Amino acid sequence: MAYHHDVSRRLARFVTRMRDKVADDICVARIERYLERSAQDDDGRPAVACCEENLLIGRAVAGMEPLTRAILILVVARKMSVAQVSRRFGMSEERVCRHFRLAIEMVAEQGRLGLSPCGSSDR
Repeated sequence: MAYHHDVSRRLARFVTRMRDKVADDICVARIERYLERSAQDDDGRPAVACCEENLLIGRAVAGMEPLTRAILILVVARKMSVAQVSRRFGMSEERVCRHFRLAIEMVAEQGRLGLSPCGSSDR
């Protein structure tokens, strides 16, 4: 019986490590397919209203890697938890958290710069 538990534990660790081996491109493709399907279900309504503050966020988002951007959209706009993103797209929670933290840092950095939508620093 002890052998069974040992094998189960090793198999769980192996599966966790293999989840992080999936290429970013594959994860991005899965997320984009999900977002396209969910956008069709929403009848094409925009997820976020447009305003001046969103232009600053948009600049930060435009500079992100595709996977980081996709995870930010899932967590913020689609209101999915990190655990939900991890399970649905076959990534470890650590990987999802790492990309989400990076996205938040990039948006916060853009906000600290205090740039107005026109590019000047006076608000």
